[in-house]
Amino acid sequence: MDRKKKLVIICLIIIFIGVSSAYYFSGSNKTTYNNRQVIGTVSLPAPQLTGNLSVEAAIENRRSVRHYSNESVTLDNVSQILWSAQGITNTQYQLRAAPSAGQVYPLEVYVIAGPNVSGLKEGVYQYEPSNNTLEMFMNGDLRGDLSTIADGQPWVKQAPLDILITGNDQKMMDKYPDKDLSIRFVDLEAGHAGENIYLQAESLGLVTVSLGSFDSNQLSQKFELPSNETPLYIFPIGHPQ
Repeated sequence: MDRKKKLVIICLIIIFIGVSSAYYFSGSNKTTYNNRQVIGTVSLPAPQLTGNLSVEAAIENRRSVRHYSNESVTLDNVSQILWSAQGITNTQYQLRAAPSAGQVYPLEVYVIAGPNVSGLKEGVYQYEPSNNTLEMFMNGDLRGDLSTIADGQPWVKQAPLDILITGNDQKMMDKYPDKDLSIRFVDLEAGHAGENIYLQAESLGLVTVSLGSFDSNQLSQKFELPSNETPLYIFPIGHPQ
């Protein structure tokens, strides 16, 4: 084989390796939704950047509350809470409301809405921070199913809506290969987002409680979660009873 042919073969091998590597690393960062279909999109109101309650007062008054009234939660409330958890706070660099190790942002946020959320049909939605929208992929009031999966905790069904937070450990490991470290980073980030939800709820006159007791496998199956997402938190949201 002459030198020219050898060079051509070497170049082809290098290109193949480069393309394969790019596919692998980009693919591992993407969420795989299998056959899940988006059946509706809701544009959320823009978040408000000023409120009537100071950060200090929100911290002092924050409590975990497990009983909710029948009063409706507004779409403005939903938008504000979602923004506090994972909303875009800097459009130039796509920075979010909660800090993330290496700006990886491995969390996904879902809404399980019942009939007492004004402006939102009963169903399951995924929050899309990039354009501040909700993408609906399941119809109907599934709070009862979520309550059963969450060890029968009745407040999950009682609250007008529930926020579900999941984490993609592999997405973090793509940047930090140490598995234990990456899982720790994802869990810490969920905690950051969760505290933001607590304080934002308090600021809006709403209440919540952070829940970690549930069957992860049943939850993932029932709510069609991708295999690379791990359920981390459930937050029932509503007005105090």
